[in-house]
Amino acid sequence: MSSISKLFWLSLCLSALLSVSVWLGFSDKLWQQELPADQTTPPNTAQRFEFTGTLPAHTQLELVGYYTSSVCTRKEIRFPSGIANPYRATLNKSSVLRQSLDTTGNTKLFSLTLALQGGGDCDWQLEDLVLDLTLLPSHPIWQKVKSLKDDYLHTSPLLTSGEPATKASPHDGFYLSQELTIEPVLAGSEEDTNLVAGLPLSLNPVYYPVVIYSPKTDSPFEVKLKSNLQSSSRLWSSTVTQMVRFDKEVVLRVQFNPEILSDYQVNVWRQPEQISVHYPDGTEYRYPRGDVHLYAYGKPESMLNTLSTSTKAEDKRLLAQIYWAGNALAKDEEKARKFYREAAEGDDLIAIQWMQSQAAYAGEVEQSRYWLQRAARLGNMEAKLELIRQPLEIILRGKLNTAEAKSAEVKAWEQLNVLVNQGIPEAISMMALYQALPWSPYHDATAALTHYRMSVQADPALAHSAASDYYYLLEDFAQSQEFWLIAAERDLYVAAEYADILLKPDTRDAYQARIWLEKVVLQGDKQGMQRDVLGRAYFQLASLLDVGEGGSVEPERALALYQHSIELAKSFTNDYEAKAKARVQALEKL
Repeated sequence: MSSISKLFWLSLCLSALLSVSVWLGFSDKLWQQELPADQTTPPNTAQRFEFTGTLPAHTQLELVGYYTSSVCTRKEIRFPSGIANPYRATLNKSSVLRQSLDTTGNTKLFSLTLALQGGGDCDWQLEDLVLDLTLLPSHPIWQKVKSLKDDYLHTSPLLTSGEPATKASPHDGFYLSQELTIEPVLAGSEEDTNLVAGLPLSLNPVYYPVVIYSPKTDSPFEVKLKSNLQSSSRLWSSTVTQMVRFDKEVVLRVQFNPEILSDYQVNVWRQPEQISVHYPDGTEYRYPRGDVHLYAYGKPESMLNTLSTSTKAEDKRLLAQIYWAGNALAKDEEKARKFYREAAEGDDLIAIQWMQSQAAYAGEVEQSRYWLQRAARLGNMEAKLELIRQPLEIILRGKLNTAEAKSAEVKAWEQLNVLVNQGIPEAISMMALYQALPWSPYHDATAALTHYRMSVQADPALAHSAASDYYYLLEDFAQSQEFWLIAAERDLYVAAEYADILLKPDTRDAYQARIWLEKVVLQGDKQGMQRDVLGRAYFQLASLLDVGEGGSVEPERALALYQHSIELAKSFTNDYEAKAKARVQALEKL
């Protein structure tokens, strides 16, 4: 072989080697992107869920993490308007991570960890997770329903199958499993509502079987595991969902301590015309087919017979609530009022508050005061404060008490002092109000400021009252600012109100106004803020960005905010729409 041929052959071999190495490197990278989520033992610094608790005997707990990735995607052709109009969609890939634990004849402490970031080149992100509790065939409930099925199939004359009924076996699907879904929601996100639970979270579900008898069907006997977390559910629904709010904390702790009720069983009979549901205390409901509700263990509706025969004040109130709501039973306001009164006379505080609110709504002053006094004697602070407020209320209208009314006022002020000395935040805030009023016989601006500070330190939720009282009543913006800052951090509506004050001529601070308007604009739409408040905030921030007051000039963003404000302005009366339209026309020409 010539030297030229050898050189050519060597070049080919080297090229092949390089090609193979390049391909191997590419294939490795491709494989890495397809690696599933794998973070059951994340680093100590990783943000993660930690589940701890005690598992009942003869159960299995499976923790399932569902992850998605926006890095690893897949293509899919869709046909929304028929085969003639397809389009290519890019969808996130998903990965599932499972961990399971079993118990034998004894309870078992457990601890399971699941990371929010699932690792790998796909950058897996936890979307939601499921705690799936299953009763094993060795559990007493499983054994009980196995026997029930054998007896039912043997004795029921209504089964239409021509073949002999098969006895229950370990392979029967008794559906003795119940899923609890947990959805992590980032604080400040669109779903960050009052329905979202905070962390750490404690979950103590109570599980029980629902036995479904269905003669003349292909599935004459079924059993489903239910949880008291399903307060009222359709018969065949099988999951419960709990959203949890998390922020920057590293460890997201959840306590999970399930309880199994072996002696509590709900029976459901499916007939051609109706379905009847029977609860352990004899309570029974009948429904048209397809409209079945189950009331969970511990819910008043699941124990009507018990409530009806009870002499406890609390039980009478629960029965009253059922009649007043008209859900489980036909609405009957006369019966509801009767049971509410009996419960209130038995010193049930919730019933007393209901009776008082009804009397106040009807204008029955003496009756309202009677129930307030009963609630106060039981230690209810709201009632105590309301009884104190009533003799003082005339001062708010700029008038003075005289004669007997003055004596009642003096007594009320003495009672208020007692609560203030006890450190009750609401009482301290109430005293500050009457000290802040310029026309009040108790006016003392210095004492008012001191008491407002004490009340807010004890309960920051009282900051808005302090801010608005000191600003609007005493016209003292400087002293009220410390309260505005606390209140605005807690409430977007207060932030918008504070920004509005910061834009007035006498209190103008455009730099601070921009900070609070940015907060309102960023979070307002996600949290369902009122359109008039949000629209005005859009316009105010756009006006500052437009001219650069309080910061840099940002014409493009100002234009977008003006347009948002105009869109919202269509649904309410406002004083800025014309100005916003004029500025949009001017900015679009630039």
